[in-house]
Amino acid sequence: MTYDWSHFHVRMRYLATLDDVYRRFATMDGLESFFIYRAIHESADGHQKKPDELVRPGDRYDWTYVHDFGHGGTFMDATDNEFLSFTFGSMHVDISFREIETRDGGLATEVDLHQTNCATTDPDRAWQHVNCRSCWIYFMTNLRSVLATGHDVRDFDHPEWNDSVSIGFDPEALPGAPRVRRS
Repeated sequence: MTYDWSHFHVRMRYLATLDDVYRRFATMDGLESFFIYRAIHESADGHQKKPDELVRPGDRYDWTYVHDFGHGGTFMDATDNEFLSFTFGSMHVDISFREIETRDGGLATEVDLHQTNCATTDPDRAWQHVNCRSCWIYFMTNLRSVLATGHDVRDFDHPEWNDSVSIGFDPEALPGAPRVRRS
């Protein structure tokens, strides 16, 4: 069997309401609570959205991470408490949300993130597939911490310790390889 480098899934469950988890991914305030240092969302007609305002299809984003790396993109789809879709560089991210029952009869929320259009040849294959997957796992696990304890595990005092390269995988950071910053 040949491994398909063009996409990956990350699935995580949260002991939180569907609405709370969805808002963490669909508002500036929510994203800044576990993932993005500074999120700016702008409606399709050019107006900056409020920090707690849900994204809509056609909205643009400009995200800056703790380690001062940033990029922008577009929200392609947004169905409240069900689905988000956005561009992510040359890639595409779809996130599905659903309420599930826990073993003890309580309710939780399942998030299924699917990133597609990843490069299938090196060096970008490792960068886009392995690094992005590692980073999503880190940030989605951070959301579990934030929701369960209120503690954000990103290190704001030492941003170089929690940039996506040090969290994920960077083939150029192997011993003896020159460090190249990607945008």
